[in-house]
Amino acid sequence: MPRDDVPKPSAGAVSGGFIALYTLAQIGAFIAFIPMFNLLLPLKAEAVDLSGKAILLSQVTVLGAVVAGLANLGAGVLSDATRGPWGRRRPWIAGGAVAVAVAHGFIYLADSLWSLLAAIVAFQVALNLMFGPLNAVLADRVPDRQKGTVSALQGLALPTAGLFSALVLAMVLDGLAERFLLTALAVPALVLPFALLVPDHSEPGPRQEGARISLRVLADQDFRLAFVSRLLVQVSISLNVLYLLFYLQDVADLPDASFTAPESAFGWLLTAGTIGGLIVGFVGGLLSDRTRRRRVLVMSGGLLMALGAGLMVAQPGWPGPLIAQILFGIGLGLYSTVDIALVAEVLPERTSAGRDLGVMNLAITVPQVAAPLIGLGVLVAFDGELRWVFAISTAFALMGAVVIMGIRRVK
Repeated sequence: MPRDDVPKPSAGAVSGGFIALYTLAQIGAFIAFIPMFNLLLPLKAEAVDLSGKAILLSQVTVLGAVVAGLANLGAGVLSDATRGPWGRRRPWIAGGAVAVAVAHGFIYLADSLWSLLAAIVAFQVALNLMFGPLNAVLADRVPDRQKGTVSALQGLALPTAGLFSALVLAMVLDGLAERFLLTALAVPALVLPFALLVPDHSEPGPRQEGARISLRVLADQDFRLAFVSRLLVQVSISLNVLYLLFYLQDVADLPDASFTAPESAFGWLLTAGTIGGLIVGFVGGLLSDRTRRRRVLVMSGGLLMALGAGLMVAQPGWPGPLIAQILFGIGLGLYSTVDIALVAEVLPERTSAGRDLGVMNLAITVPQVAAPLIGLGVLVAFDGELRWVFAISTAFALMGAVVIMGIRRVK
């Protein structure tokens, strides 16, 4: 339960300017990694090792996820305890945004397994030094009555990054260098205005308490259930993100008249799912503020994701993959948007929001390790049959949807 002596977020509403710049920063943060993992990194793995691209992608993703989990935990603790004229979050957000752009260059220049592994380590450290403190701003600055609204706008970041990947990178650009360069430039362009222009009035936590990594927040039952739900659903998401392009290349029966290459089909499917997710997620975030029934909305999102992943198994012939990705995208938009607000409400302590959200972020980074290993195991066990990967994705989304209903502190 929350401690009575812990300061709550400011009761005053945040301004429209704050929300606009924060939304742009979140879009930039998602552009930093969504295109990387659903398009740029698979293409880079293919360029480094054409015959072993799926195995290479799994190896690189596993290492990167381990580094991401540690880096996010460290960034949360460091930003909680940071003191200075820039506040506790802004220095890490600004520095991380610049470092992410540089790390894109490292990945592009990689030409072997080892250089690609080193580059992904640098990328994950930079990304999480920016992303952890940026996420903590919601708990720091936004009162509960605005969390759903801000989360609805923040929820636009994931589908917008997906559209950037699908429409701009996959469909407009066709060179790997141009794709990496545009992504690298977009991140600081969108993140730095918030970091440089919005004052940080959040109070730092106690020095001794905020200066060490701790997992004790998992002792809180509601936080733990939110963590488990997000972890299960993120496995489903990671499997879909990692293997969708290869599914379109090797399994799906695409209409040749409509698509010239699987990359184009990937762009169209991602666009359709993203638009659906953007609309439904935005409405869901606003509705969660109005009704304060966040659990049911989060569960509904998980169930829709399970339905979409299941359709990928049952109907690889066109238009099955299109319908499946629309359903998956709608579910993802609804789940991810409302879950942001739900998690911010179940935090038991506010002064350690960065540290505790770093723990919650393990529910994202652990699946980035687990999903490639699960995918690899499934591919080996079933002779490379990708439809079994999506069957496992279905099961994880379904379990994640059910678990969230055990939370009691948030309706």
